[in-house]
Amino acid sequence: MDILITGVGGQGTILASKILAYAYVIEGRNARTGETIGMSQRGGCVVSHVRAGNAHSPYIPVGGADLLLSFELCEGARRISYLKKDGFAIVNTASIIPVSTALGMADYDAEKITKYISENSNAIFIDADKLARECGSFRAVNTVLIGAACGLGVLGLSKDSIVQSIKKNIKAKYLDLNIKAFHSGMKTTEEMKEKCKVI
Repeated sequence: MDILITGVGGQGTILASKILAYAYVIEGRNARTGETIGMSQRGGCVVSHVRAGNAHSPYIPVGGADLLLSFELCEGARRISYLKKDGFAIVNTASIIPVSTALGMADYDAEKITKYISENSNAIFIDADKLARECGSFRAVNTVLIGAACGLGVLGLSKDSIVQSIKKNIKAKYLDLNIKAFHSGMKTTEEMKEKCKVI
């Protein structure tokens, strides 16, 4: 199982990769992770790779990902080429406007970006930011999206293993919030599942 996680600095993409990798280890599978981090810690692009199985490299090649978890709309569009033809994308509808757009140097058309992702992948879109805030903090976007993937059954992991990994990787004072966010994401996609072409 090869999972590419993409977003911008500060969204928790690297923590998400750690949670997923540890959950695979709990279930007795080898897991590797690797990251590509943009120029700035917060606001720069971040790509995390999770490979469960016998892969030698921690990095997923273009066209090799089974699942794309995108924490930000435009970053998802930029990484669509990493998906296999039968791969699946779960995309947060939230937009983080780049500095170039804010300065009037570039356009950011969320509708066009969404259309591009839809036309070039098997994807679903959820407002993970909204769900995270409803659970108590926008910082729980990562566990919302992990829950969404679990709800669709595309991770090959049990719910219990993921919850156990969340407990291992998240500080105690944030634990209840993140468990709640995980269940919120899972419930959302379970309700959407019949409408999705999940393989």
